[in-house]
Amino acid sequence: MVNNAWRSLVPSVAVALVCLSVLFGSASTAAQSPAAGTASSRPKIGLVLSGGGARGLTHIGVLKVLEELRVPIDFIAATSMGAIVGGLSATGMSAPEMERRLADIDWTKMFSDSPPRRDLDIRRKDEDERYPIPLELGFRDGQIRFSKGAIEGGNLELYLHEITRPADDIASFDALPTPFRAIATDMVTGDEVVFDRGPLYLALRASMSVPGVFAPVEIDGQIFGDGGLVDNLPVDVMRKMGADVVIAVNIATPLMSREELSSLVGLSAQTINILTKQNVRASLALLRPGQDVLISPNLGTLTYADFTSAAKFIELGEEAARGVSPALAAYALPPDAYREYLAQRRPLPSIAEPIIAQVRVEGTERDNPAVLKAQLESQAGKPFSSAVVDADMSRLYGTGDFERVTYRLIDEKGQRDLAFDVTEKSWGPNFLRFGLNMSSDMQGETFFNLLIGHKKTWLNSLGGQWVNEIEFGEIRRYSTEWYQPIEKSQTFFGSLYGEIRREPAFIYDGDTRIAEYDVLVEQAGFNLGVNLGYWGELRLGPQYTHYRADPQVALRSSFPIAKLNEVGISLGARHDRLDDPFFAHRGLKVDAEFFRGLPSIGSDTDVTRYKVDFLQAVPLGESDLLHVAGRFGTSNRRDETQATDFNLGGFLNISGLRTDQLNGDYLEFARAVYYHKMGPLGYVGRAWYLGGSLEFGNVWQTRSDVNFGDAFKAASIFLAADTYVGPFYFAYGRTNRGESSWYIFVGRP
Repeated sequence: MVNNAWRSLVPSVAVALVCLSVLFGSASTAAQSPAAGTASSRPKIGLVLSGGGARGLTHIGVLKVLEELRVPIDFIAATSMGAIVGGLSATGMSAPEMERRLADIDWTKMFSDSPPRRDLDIRRKDEDERYPIPLELGFRDGQIRFSKGAIEGGNLELYLHEITRPADDIASFDALPTPFRAIATDMVTGDEVVFDRGPLYLALRASMSVPGVFAPVEIDGQIFGDGGLVDNLPVDVMRKMGADVVIAVNIATPLMSREELSSLVGLSAQTINILTKQNVRASLALLRPGQDVLISPNLGTLTYADFTSAAKFIELGEEAARGVSPALAAYALPPDAYREYLAQRRPLPSIAEPIIAQVRVEGTERDNPAVLKAQLESQAGKPFSSAVVDADMSRLYGTGDFERVTYRLIDEKGQRDLAFDVTEKSWGPNFLRFGLNMSSDMQGETFFNLLIGHKKTWLNSLGGQWVNEIEFGEIRRYSTEWYQPIEKSQTFFGSLYGEIRREPAFIYDGDTRIAEYDVLVEQAGFNLGVNLGYWGELRLGPQYTHYRADPQVALRSSFPIAKLNEVGISLGARHDRLDDPFFAHRGLKVDAEFFRGLPSIGSDTDVTRYKVDFLQAVPLGESDLLHVAGRFGTSNRRDETQATDFNLGGFLNISGLRTDQLNGDYLEFARAVYYHKMGPLGYVGRAWYLGGSLEFGNVWQTRSDVNFGDAFKAASIFLAADTYVGPFYFAYGRTNRGESSWYIFVGRP
């Protein structure tokens, strides 16, 4: 019976083997044929996209042509910027939609670590204005520590998470509408890492982590850098995914010329370009002529940093793809078959917003998670809102305490918890920042000051800070403040502060300097205040100040030593919604101060002093802006030390006069400054401008002297640059009375 059973089974097995042979033979034949055929018999096509910074935007143009020609893409493998474009395509996003989204991106914001300045806490705004140099050092365990990269990439990561959030619950990248791989580098071993699972946005961010530009990304204990270091054109990865045909797009940055290697930035970029060129050469050797398709767009002089040229990159990508359209057309599907292909790879569906059961902040070591949570808008019992979460993440980034902030929606016991994962800056909690001020009026007045700021954070569970500043140069100053929030929301605070300052003060008779004083200021005080977040703050409290003015040089003998003690109540209010500390396009900034001297507690005078400064930025188009500003002040008591006088004179403060040439107890001043953006500044800054100003004002010694008829009228023309050490101006100013001067200025005028 057994033998009979085997004999009856043999013909069936033989028939089955013949059928399998025919099936695999036909499949092999289809894979080797370049003809497109039907959707079921066509070869599997893989798209490989290389990295190259802004040059990677070219891939969008290539995708547009592939979609127009109805070329199906079954797999995508990509590196760096190519991974971002490829990852979005893998989620089902069309090329036109990608083009629309990327056209709306503010690339300046994207490649910055801070949220929009308008949304920063008032104290962070002050720091960014005083210390414009984009370098933050840490001091810990007796050592100076450095950040991991020039840019931490927080805004980029936040944006990537926002547009790929429907993929958060995808366990494997094979489950995306188009299977996808992103290439990164293990920065410890130097090995290539192929991301085939995990949060998609983290894979994209890890792949685009250019050393020295973006900080590497740490995921599950591994540190990942840019994939271009090991495999910028991952043809080999695509072969392993199962592609029969590879369409490779190579937009790698060419090597720099000898002249371009004169800076540290240029040398660093060239090192990366050399590594990239070597591994791309090996990948190109894997392409099979006559079957695979190579697209190499000619991008001319456009560089990896030209993100504002997105439209041009996309145009050049389309042009390059159309140049090889005969080779691509061989793999095009008929309209019906292409519609079937599209139907099978529908974009990921939008997900319903769950009700949040609990909000958590995780990953802190120094920071108090309860304090951080109290500042968030996301609340338990409310629906998840990506807009609210984005605002909360910006708020956490805006504290300046974190190098990375992400969020997760966690399923626990049938409910959805929202967890904010934070990574504290490893170079904290002592932070050092730097600023620079310099001016020259080309008439012998040259000032130079270097600022070093220190901040120690989280001195206690409510987030107390100790802030110090040292200034060297024309002004010698040390200031210190203990800033102490007094409840978890950090709305109310106390501030104990002190300052010692020495600076020169000059006295003029007309245009002639007749005396120079060395002025000593010693001040201490205590404030109770209200922190209004990005709107500003209010402060009120007692203040003591000792002034002493010692004559250093005088043309006359009537300049004695002067002393003054002021003890009284100080009230301050600040509002700042400018979108940039120096070249703002919109927003209003107001600083108001009031001081009342009280002889009953030791003041030499019962002085009442007011001061208000304001600046309103008005956009006049993409490249033009107008700043309308004013300064007003009154003091009802004469100060012989001149330390509390209001001063005018110098660039944009009655241009044409010498610095602080006018002083008095009553001040009225207004100006309008126009800026026209000429273009980008390259490696040393963001942009440069041509502009001019109209100015009106004067100072008077007594109220009865105030007369707008004798106010100065002045104008200036200037060249300005938004550099990485602060604003730079080269200017010429002239008054209606004939005074004129040239100026070189670094810092806020």
